[in-house]
Formats: sequence, structure tokens, C-alpha cells
Amino acid sequence: MQWVALAFLASILGAVVVLVDKFVLTHHIKDAFSYQIFLTLTQIPPVLALFALASPHFQVQNYGSFYLTTLAVGVVLGLVFVLYNKALLVEEVSRVIPLFYLSPLFVLFFSSVFLGESLSLRRYFGVGLLVFSAASVSFKFKSLPKSNSNPFSFSPALLMILFLDLIIAGKDVLAKFLFSYIDFWSYLFWLILGNFLGRPLFLLLPGTRRRFVANMKSLPAGIILLCFLNCSLACVSYVLYFKAISLTFVSLVSAILSVQPFLVFVFALLLGVFYPGLLNESVEWRGVVVKGIAGVTILIGTYLIIS
Repeated sequence: MQWVALAFLASILGAVVVLVDKFVLTHHIKDAFSYQIFLTLTQIPPVLALFALASPHFQVQNYGSFYLTTLAVGVVLGLVFVLYNKALLVEEVSRVIPLFYLSPLFVLFFSSVFLGESLSLRRYFGVGLLVFSAASVSFKFKSLPKSNSNPFSFSPALLMILFLDLIIAGKDVLAKFLFSYIDFWSYLFWLILGNFLGRPLFLLLPGTRRRFVANMKSLPAGIILLCFLNCSLACVSYVLYFKAISLTFVSLVSAILSVQPFLVFVFALLLGVFYPGLLNESVEWRGVVVKGIAGVTILIGTYLIIS
């Protein structure tokens, strides 16, 4: 199953990208809009590389409308992904990322309605386990100053990421449809180009330009290099992910990628133990137990999907 290996490798790279994002947002660029604008610069090398790979396949006369559609999707993603940055600023990374993987539920619905994809009962159950485990880590324990207080609360990132999940699910299902007409290199180029063109629009917001300039003046050269490398990893992860989508049902690839929260949990836990201030990640025992159970459930759901 080549698509499983591709999706799993994309998950590993994606987990690393997320942790770097969290580190930069926690310690260096503490403004979601400034970070989103700055990432425009880091996308220049991937855009040029993708153009070189995609240009021999361009057929603008026949598929120009598909390219423009993909470009528009990229612009939208470049704008709404600021919600991801905001979520990382207000929440632990191992709670934010699992919320992303409620999107397989939306992909399952969209792919069934618009693509006619149908899975076995075992695979539906596997997707359900992934969604349940992702939702479980969005709960937070809180102290009980009064005996009748509610010990749980929803993560403040929940609504932001749920909206982003809908956009991501629509993007994945549309990609599967477009792969019937254009190759995935062309798709990736126009998607990343739209992302590249969309992010600078945040400079039109009042005060954003001032905060962006202030953040860039104080940003160390080492962090700039780290962000460029991180963006390249993110693009490689995208290549692997969309290649997997081109090989099988989009609902399966979207679901298998849900192993990423488990990887983020493990990486963040290890960093939290050895470098406590690096990510501001909680190692409180109740939260660790919940995340651990969710990780095991994700693995079970993944097994049901690929078996």
C-alpha cells in the first residue's frame, strides 16, 4: 500500500512542522498575522521548485479554469490559516493538532456526496475512532475552587479549528476531483502560489504592518533560517499527501493522516520533559493520560482503516 507509506511519512513531517510553528509563535513572533505574512517569504523557494516541476504539464487552454480554481483555494487557505496560528498562541500544540483531525469526518461526508466514495463498515468505524480521539483531547481539566464547579472546559481553539477543518476538507475533496484533469504537480504549484499571494493581504489590516515590521526587526537570523527549512518540510509533506490522494480514496488518506496528533503528542511530551520551556507544553498527569489514551485510539482506528 504505497499510499499508506506516503500518508504516514507526510504525518511525520507535518508533526515536525507543527512543533517548529509552535516554538516560533511562543518565543519569537507572538502575533498570528505577522507570522502568516512572514511565511510568505519562506514560500518563495518551494513556489519556484514547484513551478519547475509543474510547468511542462501546464495546459492553460484546456484546463485554465481548474488552475484558477486551485489558485483561489490557495488564496483562501493563505488567509484562513491565520486561525491555526492563533490557536497555537492560545493552546498547547498537542491539543490544537488533534482538532485538525476532525476534518476526516467532513471529508467522509463531502467525498460521499460529491465523489460517490463508499467505504466498508470497518473503515467507517475506524474513521469514527479517529474523530472521537481527536475530540477527546480538546477537553481541558481545570481546578475546582468550588465543589459544584464543572471540572471540564472546551479548548478555546475548538471553534477556530473546526471552521478551518471545513475549509481543509473541501480543499481535499476538490483536489481529488481535479486530479482527474490535472496532475498533482500543477495542482500543488497553483495551490501554493495562491497561498503565497493571499497572505500579504493581511498587511491591509490596521496596525498589522506596524506589528509585522517590529517583529521582523527583532527576529534572529537563525530563526529565519529555521522557518525557511520548516516551510520546505511542509511543502514536501504536501507533496506526499496529495500524491497519496491521487492513488486512493481521499477519505482514507485524510483519515490515515490522523496519526499525526499521536506523533505530535509524543514529540511534544519528550520536549516538555527535557526542555520544559521550549513549547510551554503541559505534562500534568491527567492531561498526559487523556492524550495517551487518544493516541492509542488513533492507532486502533488507523489499523481498521488500512487493514
